[in-house]
Amino acid sequence: MAQLSYTLSRKGQLNFPGITAASKQAVEELLLKDAEEHHCYFRQSGFHNHLSHHILAAYDLGAPAGHLKAIYADEAKTQRPKFVEERDKSITVQEDNWKQYLGNQSAYGSFVQFFSNAVAELGVNGTFEKYVFSEEANREGAEMLNRVMAGAVHPMIQIGYGAEFGNDTLIATGLAQAAIHVGRSYFHVSKSPPEKNVTLLELLDQVYASEVLKPIPYDPDAFIGARMSAVMANGGAEEIERLCANYHISDDISDAELAKKSEELIWVATLLTFSTGRKGRKPRLDFFLMHFLTSSLFVRPLCAVIERRENKAAFLRAYLPVIMLVMLMRGRPRINAELVMEFNPVPRPPLSKYPSPVKEALGNPAEDAEYNPWPALIEGVRYHSDSHVLKAMRSLVFGAQHFGDTPPGGVLGAFHTGLKEKRETHVGMGKVDGTIFVRAAGVLMETLGWSGYGQPEGEWDRSALGWDKAWDSN
Repeated sequence: MAQLSYTLSRKGQLNFPGITAASKQAVEELLLKDAEEHHCYFRQSGFHNHLSHHILAAYDLGAPAGHLKAIYADEAKTQRPKFVEERDKSITVQEDNWKQYLGNQSAYGSFVQFFSNAVAELGVNGTFEKYVFSEEANREGAEMLNRVMAGAVHPMIQIGYGAEFGNDTLIATGLAQAAIHVGRSYFHVSKSPPEKNVTLLELLDQVYASEVLKPIPYDPDAFIGARMSAVMANGGAEEIERLCANYHISDDISDAELAKKSEELIWVATLLTFSTGRKGRKPRLDFFLMHFLTSSLFVRPLCAVIERRENKAAFLRAYLPVIMLVMLMRGRPRINAELVMEFNPVPRPPLSKYPSPVKEALGNPAEDAEYNPWPALIEGVRYHSDSHVLKAMRSLVFGAQHFGDTPPGGVLGAFHTGLKEKRETHVGMGKVDGTIFVRAAGVLMETLGWSGYGQPEGEWDRSALGWDKAWDSN
């Protein structure tokens, strides 16, 4: 196997103070150890290894080397070996047979070797072009681009970390992970310009309005596969494809348009995760919708390493319908932006008493008007045992950094385009401003737990909260 660089050649998108030579070295060594020793599934049933995600999210948030090593020690205990069985080592994936092993998790270790060799020979972009975006990589059931989006976009996230931090080993393991996922040819979104181009929030409104995509009766015990089949049946797949084509993604997409679409994705993912609850009820944060919050952060770094514009566009066209599909599998939860704007804009950790400043101090941290909640949120989230919580926080911090100064009504797509009157795309969108990210961050910590402050850890919601009956139990 080619020896790829396992160093971090790029800084993370947050790159917070706290990163040192020691923590960088620790991350690089731990990432390599994970890649060399562990399978991408820690269970045969397809539960994903998040070890590298957890370490890199904590590192980007400023975690010291000792904390990173503690994360590794805890998560490594549950991982399976890269070659789960001895006979798996006899599988040799190579150029003339790689397609026959697609979807075979026993071939994961050999796929890591195969894609490591490809990245060493072709480079990252060349490997993407040949094994993700080419016609050969997507015909006759290969469907590599769709495999990248499979498994709640976990392969995309793994590859995204590699792109963000400039780690070729993560690119290879992410492609290997994609290769062993199921490749389904569900959507082929049209490249042709629509009669009327819409914003992402307008597209979501169209999905909500579609009678074809109306959810079936609620079954609290339904498996994920059954919910997916129900959405796709009776013209559902074609309807998702048709509606997504209204959100035009041109093959010659410009850098400005890419930046706009990546911003829209972060806003929409935040709204789907934090404003799909019920008025007067305790917030619930859907486990599956959360994955689009965490994955939206990787659109920029992935598009930066994908060189050809038509491939950037193909990536976005593959990602978009998966967001809509998963949202529909959760019961088509509707955005009510008033909910998230009612959350506390100055969240604090659960302390009974806060220090009092000396009389010479200018300002008082006990006063909300003089307190910045972000340092406590960022430090507090690092200690959570669930990597998803850190990953979600990272996306919210990024949103606050880049879009925190957005005024009320300034969100892309807050109002319908082309109308004489000003009409919100979703309830409350005219009031949404850049404080949504800190409000959401506070609810994230209150729901999942300030574990570093002694508060018990909470849970993500798996009830499929879009259905009204999902709210009957509690």
